[in-house]
Amino acid sequence: MIIVINNLKWNLSFTNRLYHKDDGACSDPTNITGKRRIRVRDSLTGERRLVVLLHEMLHAADWSKDETWVEKIAEDIGKVLYDCGWRRISEESPQE
Repeated sequence: MIIVINNLKWNLSFTNRLYHKDDGACSDPTNITGKRRIRVRDSLTGERRLVVLLHEMLHAADWSKDETWVEKIAEDIGKVLYDCGWRRISEESPQE
């Protein structure tokens, strides 16, 4: 799916085509020769899936932030959202 973060278009996909230990990846937004991609491991569920998605979107929003900052903020925001009841609606669930 195409998403927009910080006025840039990104191709967001859920896949298992990642380095064997990575749960997500974000391409360098300053690389204008390639497509901007955010990938999240599709087998992730629950709070972990939310945190990894936030993590990669934070990289997309501000590539200059170091990994420690991105990891901490993604975990903090993900925990708050999850504790507030945010959940993924499965594709099989009826639409409201």
